Amino acid sequence: MKKHHIKISWPFPDNEDAQLIWISTPFRYNNKMMIHAYFSLKGETKKIRLDWGSLPFLAIQHYYQNGVLSASKPPKDLKDIEITINPSSVHYYEKEWAIQGSPDIDISQSYNFTFQNQKIVLPLIEVIRSVLAPNVFLLYRLFESNSFPQYFTESADAGMFHLDFSSQYELTYTRPEYLYQLLWLLTNQDVRQIYESIAFAWIQTNSIKFDWDFKQPITITARVKENRGYLTILQILKVKNKQIPYQRVSISHPELQLREKSNQPKKYTFHRLSSSNKDDALLLDQQVDGSHQGMELVQMNQQKHEYITIPTIKKLKRHTTKERNQIDENTKKYYGNTDNIRSTADVGGSRLTRGLEHQMLQDIQVQGDLKDFINLLKVLESNQEVLSIRVAVKELPQGVGKRKFAKLNDGITDRKCIIANVKMKGGQLYQIIEVDREHKSLSTIILSSYKKQNWEEIHYQLLLNLVLDSGSWTSQSLNRLNNKGISVMKSKHSKKGIRHRAMLMLEKLT
Repeated sequence: MKKHHIKISWPFPDNEDAQLIWISTPFRYNNKMMIHAYFSLKGETKKIRLDWGSLPFLAIQHYYQNGVLSASKPPKDLKDIEITINPSSVHYYEKEWAIQGSPDIDISQSYNFTFQNQKIVLPLIEVIRSVLAPNVFLLYRLFESNSFPQYFTESADAGMFHLDFSSQYELTYTRPEYLYQLLWLLTNQDVRQIYESIAFAWIQTNSIKFDWDFKQPITITARVKENRGYLTILQILKVKNKQIPYQRVSISHPELQLREKSNQPKKYTFHRLSSSNKDDALLLDQQVDGSHQGMELVQMNQQKHEYITIPTIKKLKRHTTKERNQIDENTKKYYGNTDNIRSTADVGGSRLTRGLEHQMLQDIQVQGDLKDFINLLKVLESNQEVLSIRVAVKELPQGVGKRKFAKLNDGITDRKCIIANVKMKGGQLYQIIEVDREHKSLSTIILSSYKKQNWEEIHYQLLLNLVLDSGSWTSQSLNRLNNKGISVMKSKHSKKGIRHRAMLMLEKLT
């Protein structure tokens, strides 16, 4: 495959080196995760807004030319050394940081540790970029709570680990280099807990932060800058000694298909017209809402990951497709120009709802209290004042450490809840949350707002507080919603039957 340069619109003169001096804390803009990259040339600093998925291209204090992100030059007097990070010596540190040549103030976040009696500073963003999330898929999942089940289900049995991917998981990411990173993250509980805690911190504080809870030392090859009395890691080039505790892995994906040769002619062929553009660079466009499935993968940094042992991967192909190689007079020909616009935004863009998969009432299979609630919603849906009801079933957040209410009374089964999206004839929209009570006294919560809200984050925070508060809707938790312009109503569980409860709830909605 031809290798392309990856470019962005560039505010500096051609063929001059601009130094990347700062990468901002991520932020949400037009419902996309973004960062600001600060480049400096001859004392002038420019701030460029980039998709969060562009992070793997960015190496701090390196030089860039002509907007090409896929090639950078390190500053002089750096050295590449091998470092082992012992978990017991790592300490988190943060402070306010004035960005050189800019009026902006940000927070500098780093992990400080010692190695061979030398103090070393490791920026937090470099741990994200190079250790925890070195590709676009993992970068965007960092901000989503419990969204992995939307992309795959996992199972393990007798030394075999299996991943069953959904159609939302890009087939490209079933390549070995991506699978190994995903497997390392999923099968090492300490790494997984650190990764999943980042979404929790983001929702709580709107910042990225995590405790260094790695159980094993991490060995890296790093490009470092010598300062007076300490070293700063500018770029991690290699992560070594990674362990995947399975020898055999199997995967399945809807697009993994057996090809059956056929004598039937092709239905169509696509022919690319030669481009008149002499510059073969791919242009990253931050205005694009999102990349799409099937878009050529934008290659990231050439960082290396080394594993102690590599499992064998078996791809299970459960479907058959016909491979047509012949062309006849009925084969349609399509011609088109090659589009050189690319995006490092998430697949699907800002319009794709993450985390919750809403279904029709008739498709939901639950038991106990939640089954009663589904029956209540069916009664509610039959009323002429109700236009539609869509529901999602999800597990309660686990929180940090062992939280008793996150499990049912057996201490094993994850406690679940139902989130119903109810649209009324008058145009009102309600979010109704019912938690599996197991005979506890816990009201149903009804939410609505005249403002546009990020309901996924609100659901997560509310349910997390419920777990942290041992199964109680506290006034403090609900008042936080009121402060965001969200109306909160409670609906108690009547003993007079499903229909009576449905009518009481309808009164609150009309």
